[in-house]
Amino acid sequence: MAKGMRVKLQYAVSRDPDTGAEITRLTPPEVTCHRNYFYQKCFFNDGSHLLFAGEFDGNWNYYLLDIANAEAVQLTEGAGDNTFGGFLSPDDSTLYYVKNDRTLREVNLQTLAEREIYRVPDEWVGYGTWVANSDCTKLVGIEIAASDWTPLNSWQLFHDFFHKGPHCRLLRVDLQNGKSSVIHEEKKWLGHPIYRPFDDNTVAFCHEGPHDLVDARMWLVNEDGSHVRKVKDHAEGESCTHEFWVPNGSALVYVSYLKGKQGRTIYRFNPDSGVNEAVMPMPACSHLMSNVDGTLLVGDGSGTPVDVKDTSGYTIDNDPYLYVFDVAQKAYFRVARHDTSWATVANSRQVTHPHPSFTPDDSAILYSSDKDGKPALYIAKLPAQRVMLQA
Repeated sequence: MAKGMRVKLQYAVSRDPDTGAEITRLTPPEVTCHRNYFYQKCFFNDGSHLLFAGEFDGNWNYYLLDIANAEAVQLTEGAGDNTFGGFLSPDDSTLYYVKNDRTLREVNLQTLAEREIYRVPDEWVGYGTWVANSDCTKLVGIEIAASDWTPLNSWQLFHDFFHKGPHCRLLRVDLQNGKSSVIHEEKKWLGHPIYRPFDDNTVAFCHEGPHDLVDARMWLVNEDGSHVRKVKDHAEGESCTHEFWVPNGSALVYVSYLKGKQGRTIYRFNPDSGVNEAVMPMPACSHLMSNVDGTLLVGDGSGTPVDVKDTSGYTIDNDPYLYVFDVAQKAYFRVARHDTSWATVANSRQVTHPHPSFTPDDSAILYSSDKDGKPALYIAKLPAQRVMLQA
């Protein structure tokens, strides 16, 4: 298959056995398919089309699904797509993604014409998820020195890489002319660069690695490289993870959990006041994402985290549910079972992760799961009957 080829999908609709929610599997369970990273734009603004990754021709490439017609068009081809970091432009005209850890590319969704915007220098490797500002005129990304780089296709390699102290740099790239500049660099593993929505001067990034070993996970820096500051000092036995900006830019939200404790806590950081606020307790979810204004959040129940060193100290029961959290009520409800395995598949630590997020109208949840075979995409409508719970 090649760019422009069309794939007709056969949806499978079912009811969740525990909540009664309507579940639609969009992609076939015999073909590996997954969604992009949970805070990257994947839906058209009107919810009519969905960006996803599929292995229909032996490579993991990007596809655009016309949801009503159940037909997907192939947007990229060949090996090497970073199929987690790609995202759609705010006007639904363009796909941006990184190929072969080397080139930042742009695809016109109408013509499928493709151009190279930026090429990572030979002595560096493009790493992780690169994230645009609200106007989609520039993005921030991480490069790691090629002399330090190791493909991180297992959790053991993830742990080992932390101790290497790789030379990393946080950079900004202009999406029109490809010009780049370094914002910040350290001999420390950096990840998760994210512009604050509607505030290009504020960039978040993290110190990556086993959560119980990093000094402080979440950091902010001004776009010009000044005023590097931590978001939070970790308490004794505390780990923080999966931070994201509320899409309206009002707060940085993250998950906090403590050694020896089953539950976790949702926190919200106000970058203007510098105040961290505990929003509400929650079950042991891994990823968390909000709707546009942060009034609702969705999380994926998980088991003992694999991204800590002391797994015995953080052992928890596996939780197979997707949850929606109502911030005003400080209560939550189960949406459906995701029942994913969380396994590493095809050298990917991420492909079986649910990475849930809301559809544009907040009526349903998009997620990935391998419960029916290979990883596939699902949409779960919010159940009509909601049993509100409190942790």
